[in-house]
Amino acid sequence: MLTGLRFRLNRRTLVVGQSATGRHVTATIAAGEIVKVVSDADRHGLLDVLWEGRLFNVFEIDLEARGEKLPDSSRAHG
Repeated sequence: MLTGLRFRLNRRTLVVGQSATGRHVTATIAAGEIVKVVSDADRHGLLDVLWEGRLFNVFEIDLEARGEKLPDSSRAHG
């Protein structure tokens, strides 16, 4: 379960989102950027991530292969 975890991308990664008109759009998130997982993977292996205040879909396998899980900051304080 990855929900709530943050990942720093080590390589650029293709994601899919929606435009204001509801059309699917693709974006490339650059290496070094941080995304937060906001849902578990669906039956196709896609999960939702939040990046720059926008919601995108990314394959779980891509996120795990191209990113590194960041430490949970809430555990560091408690």
